[in-house]
Amino acid sequence: MGRWYWLIAAIMSVVIFAITLFPSHNAFGVLYVLVVVLVADRCTPRRLHIVGGVCVALECTSFAIRHYGEPFDGQYAHLALSLIATIVVTILAARNRQARDALAEQARLLAHADRIATLGHLTASIAHEVNQPLSAIATFAQSGGRWLRRDRPDLPEALACFEQIKACSRRAAAIISRVRDLTRKAPLAHARLDLLALIEDTLLLLRSELATRGIDVRRHAAPNLPAIIGDRIAIQQIVMNVMLNAIQTLETMTDHRRLITLTLAEDEAKHRTIRLQIQDSGPGFLHLDPDHLFAPFITTRASGMGMGLAICRTIALSHGGTIEARNATPRGAVVTVRLPVLEITP
Repeated sequence: MGRWYWLIAAIMSVVIFAITLFPSHNAFGVLYVLVVVLVADRCTPRRLHIVGGVCVALECTSFAIRHYGEPFDGQYAHLALSLIATIVVTILAARNRQARDALAEQARLLAHADRIATLGHLTASIAHEVNQPLSAIATFAQSGGRWLRRDRPDLPEALACFEQIKACSRRAAAIISRVRDLTRKAPLAHARLDLLALIEDTLLLLRSELATRGIDVRRHAAPNLPAIIGDRIAIQQIVMNVMLNAIQTLETMTDHRRLITLTLAEDEAKHRTIRLQIQDSGPGFLHLDPDHLFAPFITTRASGMGMGLAICRTIALSHGGTIEARNATPRGAVVTVRLPVLEITP
């Protein structure tokens, strides 16, 4: 898609250059600002300055060709107007791009800080998840040693123990890899994602949190769901933040069953969109408009900073999706995330 914009910009430049060669149309040089505006969102500030410089050069060239061998009396006003407009728009567009890039960088750093804070909250759970396969490795190692120390070593049983050790080590490595990925401080890397597999990976990190608080999780996923396009860590951050909010809401509840339901399906209202609904059986958003939950520094907990859902909204929008919240009937809260499906070009 970006190549088409550059092609259109090149064609526009040629057309404007041709028009300004006619004496009666010399004021049309101001239209070069349209070329600058067209490419402003699709190139770096340095390239934008180059585009602006090329437009200025084309305008000066057409002016020189148009008035070759003629006196320039009274003709400088149109040239000055076109050059000033092109230069000013180029400078403003470049500064605007730099400001937006800086804002995006700050948003990325804030999201990274939120992930680190989340991992700090999950330290005990992660340690428990890693300790399980490590304990199993020790047990299978002892068993394998006993099978080998027999008068007649039982090699098949020993090999079975060693296979279990290998499986447990892979499980521990997978958990550590997931945690390491969440600490990754890098720009968004969009790729093909299986949202259901991503949810399962997130629930693995939250399994201890859910078990210690007596919270059940139900999953409902439609068959043959298409893949989405996005950054794995960023999308996982949305799921984890919403799940942690639900867990912290349910842990104080004693009069109802503690339940979180995840529903994954294609959105019927919006074509080529995956809908993820996360619903809890808590009290819902009491005394708070759900539409305001995604504003910064809005929280329902005394100890909360109110940035988790705001970051989730920023991530969803950067992926071309949406996130919204509402109270469920008769009780509970529902957070719905919609993300576009990966478009496969033939």
